[in-house]
Amino acid sequence: MLKLPPKSRLKKPLTLTKLKKKADALFSIHIRKKYQNAEGIIQCYTCSYSGPINKMQCGHFVSRYYLATRYDERNCRPQCITCNIWRNGRTPEFAEKLTKELGDGIVEELFAKGRELTRNFNYQEIINRYS
Repeated sequence: MLKLPPKSRLKKPLTLTKLKKKADALFSIHIRKKYQNAEGIIQCYTCSYSGPINKMQCGHFVSRYYLATRYDERNCRPQCITCNIWRNGRTPEFAEKLTKELGDGIVEELFAKGRELTRNFNYQEIINRYS
């Protein structure tokens, strides 16, 4: 007779919402760590504020609403909460810095990519990549 483990030990598959939340968290940490200095301090991409990893956020040039650019590292940089949330990402400053950093055409390329329809997104792949 097959013996099943107690219900408390059975792992339930993650829901799509939980997969997305986990992928977002891992990607956010990756972006912020990528731009921290040796002392663990990160400068906001769009202003002069500098702070530790837990005081910064992963800012998206093209809104993370658009799945095609949500996890594109070219689209994301660390931002302070003021710039990212209260100043709506400071898009003009973000665009200017991206252009200087990545070259002419990057802004248009990211906007075009963001408009691509993305279905059946593989969040587990993102989780595996950034774990």
